[in-house]
Amino acid sequence: MEINGLINGLKSYDRVDKSDSSTKKGKGSKSSTSGQGDSVKVSSKARLVASATSEAQSAPDIRQQKVNELKALVESGEYTPDLRKTAAKIVEEDLELLI
Repeated sequence: MEINGLINGLKSYDRVDKSDSSTKKGKGSKSSTSGQGDSVKVSSKARLVASATSEAQSAPDIRQQKVNELKALVESGEYTPDLRKTAAKIVEEDLELLI
C-alpha cells in the first residue's frame, strides 16, 4: 500500500507549529493575566434538553393515580382491555427490536 502526500502534510504542520512557537516566544517575556477566564455559551436547545432531563429525573417512576384506577377496574371486573390492540402493540414493539 502506498500513501501519497503524507510528507507534504507534515511539512505544512511543521510550518504552522514553528510559527506558533515564534509568536509565543515574543509574548513569553511578559507574564500578565487579563482577568478573563474561559467562558461557555450554552444553546437554547441544550438548556431545553437539560431542563427536560431534570424534570424527567424528578418525576415519580410510578403514576400512582393511574395504578390505583386500574386496580379498582380490575378488582371490580370492569377492566376490559382491547386484546387486538394489545397484541398489535406487542408485535409492533418486537418488530422494532428486529429492525
